[in-house]
Amino acid sequence: MIRKPIIISLLTASVLSFSQTQIKVLDEETQKPVPYAKLILKDKNYYINAEESGTATLGQEEKISEIQSYGYENFKVEKYQNIYFLKPKYLEIDKVHIIRPKLSKTFTIGKIAKEGTFFGVNNTIWMVGKEFRNTISDEPLFIKSLSFYSRLNAKKSATIKLNIYYDENGVPGALYKSVIVTCFKNKKLTKYIFPKPFLFPQEGFIVAFEWILNEENSYQKVMTLNGEQQDIKAHDPLIGSVTEHPKNIIIGNLSGENWQFVNGSQNPGKGIGNIGIELELTN
Repeated sequence: MIRKPIIISLLTASVLSFSQTQIKVLDEETQKPVPYAKLILKDKNYYINAEESGTATLGQEEKISEIQSYGYENFKVEKYQNIYFLKPKYLEIDKVHIIRPKLSKTFTIGKIAKEGTFFGVNNTIWMVGKEFRNTISDEPLFIKSLSFYSRLNAKKSATIKLNIYYDENGVPGALYKSVIVTCFKNKKLTKYIFPKPFLFPQEGFIVAFEWILNEENSYQKVMTLNGEQQDIKAHDPLIGSVTEHPKNIIIGNLSGENWQFVNGSQNPGKGIGNIGIELELTN
């Protein structure tokens, strides 16, 4: 009688192992892991991210259609395999005009609030961001750091992707820069200092948070949906909000392999919870 549960447990583990597929995403040139690569799934309305080690686990019904990662060419999956190699993307530049920061002045724009509601991700895939324009100085400005309030429900630390886009008429255009930011449970204010200050585009830019949907950030929680309590998967961290008018919040929804964005100013009204971001700039 004592051995039966052990046998059943082993059989269950065996079935689970056959229903899942382990894959790894590597850099084609260095053979090193590509952390947090985005795995677009065929015929699914969600995606998953690889772990920091470049590995990911796919369920029995999950098939990859495309792999994306900042700094790499998009990889269209035509043949399923256990290891995928991404090719680094190099830009051809005809002319380079170098503007160096003077670092003699410091400016702060944006707004953050210690208390307030928070944005997060449960089973709906979305991106949330904010539009910024240079209303401070006629001379070139450079972004030094970015700060926001965060909250973690289950993890001691969690990562989130910070995407900076060129502003095209109030919605994200081409991706300008993308970094991975780590938030900590015992540190409510998260400040990310960029390795080198970079130029504030003349047309403005949009900062957007994209949640990393992997096991490192996920946890289970109970929510009431359609009048019933359900056990769902959520992801840390949560990102703090502020109440602002006009509504320059940016909402992005994944449509197939691409993001569709809407600027909240297209729906004017009273104050709304907006993403709380503070930028430190220099001349």
